[in-house]
Amino acid sequence: MNAKPLIYGLSQLADSIELSFEVPALLPTMLNNNQIDVAIIPSIEYFRNGNYAIIPDISISSFGAVESVKIFSKVAMNHIHIAALDKSSLTSCALTRILFQKHYHLSPHYTQWNRQYDISRTDADAVLIIGDNAMKVIDNGYLTLDLGQAWFEYTGLPFVYAFWVVKKDRCIPGINKLLKDAKDAGIRSVRKLAAIESHRLQLTEERCLNYLTSSIRYNLGNEEIQGLRTFYEHAVTLELAPKGVDIVFNET
Repeated sequence: MNAKPLIYGLSQLADSIELSFEVPALLPTMLNNNQIDVAIIPSIEYFRNGNYAIIPDISISSFGAVESVKIFSKVAMNHIHIAALDKSSLTSCALTRILFQKHYHLSPHYTQWNRQYDISRTDADAVLIIGDNAMKVIDNGYLTLDLGQAWFEYTGLPFVYAFWVVKKDRCIPGINKLLKDAKDAGIRSVRKLAAIESHRLQLTEERCLNYLTSSIRYNLGNEEIQGLRTFYEHAVTLELAPKGVDIVFNET
C-alpha cells in the first residue's frame, strides 16, 4: 500500500510505461540485470550496491510510528533470544539488527521468516513482519514494537525505507520530473487510493487514509537525508554495508 501514491500517476500512462510489481528485495537484481529501468529499492540496497543514483525529492519514509514495520514478540524485549526476520524487506531486517544491538543492547540469533502473517507456529521469540501483512496481524497478546517509532526514539530522525533509483550509467531524460509528477498525482488522489486499498486489504478506509497521510511520508528533504546518513553509519559499524558510499542524486 505505501508505494501506491508513488505509482498511481504512472498507472495512468499504461500506453507508454510498463509497471512491474515485486517485493522490495527482488527489485535491485531486476535493475542490475536491466529487466527494469528504474525501481523503488530498499535503502540498504543503495549502500550495498554503490552503482545507483537516487531520484530527488521522493521517498517512502516515516517520522515516528510507521505501522507497517513491526516486531511481534512472545516475550519481553530483554528476553528475545531468537528473532525471525521477514526476508521481503532487506532494509527492515538491517534496521532490526541496528535497533536491537545499539538501542536495546540485544544480540539474538536471527532466522528467516517465510510464513507471511501467520506467526502462531514459529519457534522464534519474536518475528519481524513488514508491509500490508504487518497491518493485518492480529496482536493476540503479542508485544509489539513499531520500528519507525523505535528509530525516532533512538535518533530523533525520520527513517527512510525506500526510494526510486536508476543505475548511474543509465541516462533517462525527464525521469526525475516524470516520477515527481506521478508522486504529486498520487498524493492528490490519496483518498481514492485509501478507498481502493481498504477494499483490497479488508482494512477500514479511515485506517488506510491515516496510514497514507500520517504514518508514511513521501518527501526526501534534509531531515530524511540526515536520517538516511545516520542509518548508513550504523549499518557500516555492524558490517551490514560497505564503507565509503556517497549519496548521489540523479540529474536528468
